[in-house]
Amino acid sequence: MRMVKKRRDLLKAAAAASAFAALPKFSMAQAGCGKIKVAIVGCGRGGGLIAEYMMKADADISITALADLFEDKAEALHAKLLESAKRDYPANPEIYAVKKENIFTGWDSYKAAIASGADLIAFATPPVFRPQEALAAANAGKHLFLDKPAAVDAPGARQISEASKICKEKNLSAACGLQRRGHAGYTEAVKRVQDGQIGDIVGAQCYWMFPHYEGMELVREDLSPDDMEYQIRNWHAFIWAGGDQIVEQQIHSLDVARWVLGGAPSEIMGVGGRAITLPAPKYGNRYSHFAVDFDYGQKGRLQTLCRQEPKTAPYILERFAGTKGALETNLFGVQKITGQNPWQAAQSQSDGRVEIYQKLFASVRNSSGFNMLDDFAESTLLGIAGRLAAYSGKKFKFDWVRLRSSEVLAPKEFKFGALPVAPVPVPGEYKLT
Repeated sequence: MRMVKKRRDLLKAAAAASAFAALPKFSMAQAGCGKIKVAIVGCGRGGGLIAEYMMKADADISITALADLFEDKAEALHAKLLESAKRDYPANPEIYAVKKENIFTGWDSYKAAIASGADLIAFATPPVFRPQEALAAANAGKHLFLDKPAAVDAPGARQISEASKICKEKNLSAACGLQRRGHAGYTEAVKRVQDGQIGDIVGAQCYWMFPHYEGMELVREDLSPDDMEYQIRNWHAFIWAGGDQIVEQQIHSLDVARWVLGGAPSEIMGVGGRAITLPAPKYGNRYSHFAVDFDYGQKGRLQTLCRQEPKTAPYILERFAGTKGALETNLFGVQKITGQNPWQAAQSQSDGRVEIYQKLFASVRNSSGFNMLDDFAESTLLGIAGRLAAYSGKKFKFDWVRLRSSEVLAPKEFKFGALPVAPVPVPGEYKLT
């Protein structure tokens, strides 16, 4: 695959990044003397949405670099954003200022983006790549935005925690795609629960029932499913690349549960499976539904359901039952408390995606070190634990996953060519490691 930058340029850029990491962090953006320069790594749907909402959030930024494994995806997003910027921001041409020489492709394109001179690197690549990319950017002294989830396995989540530590040491700002953390209705609802408005929590439920199987719209069907390029282009459908839906999508509601309940569960057990109308390996090897039980001791059980199956009923909600009432939260509805102290959030134009970026950019400018990565890693671990419980059919302690699980899903080497697809996991046969 052709690289937009030649090898010698990448080597120079990498050297520059190493030198930059050793210098004090006095960027133009932090000094308040210029636009925050942003590089976007991962030019699929996620990268496009990051660019769209970043531009909505702050007019004083400039997207200056794009990177993707595949040249066609990088070029397509470049054309789309160039047209969008001209149409929507005609008075602010610098808001999208990517030049051809700052479009990077290939396996090491993320390194070139990090070395491109951007202040902040936003990652929307398949989740399996997230930990190595986050560590590389943090070590280079760059501010971060990471799309969800944080990782696909427990060792990867631990690497995100390590990246968080580096960010704190270097006073770097680091945000992630848990948009409910920026939503005004959610923020007020959680505060009310923490202030005792529903009494002591005795149980909780999370639902993410979705009438669409992510990965249904296959790309490059001319390739074999046993080809790495096919699997990366259709990463939602493959466990190693995306982590399965309980990690990749239900992380939103699992994060809300962690936010409200605090702490971590003691034990986990779960079930799951795959609709037979989604043949493997053409549509990957992951599950299409999960039901997982997290034991929170005196706070009762967190019971979660998620499903991605065509022509099924949609239902997305978080519910928390207390001794004085109950809280229901819904990004697509209204946050409300029923019981002794009823309350309902005001209808507002709050958009958590925009507000997270606003917090991030403000932190970059004032050097406040806004950091979401510890919560990001822990919420991702909840999803990973639930997946392992369903795949294996075993009951185990959450701390085993957090501290000891050694399963690494990524292949030993990233290169194009044959990559046999693992079978759909079978409970009782799937081994925990």
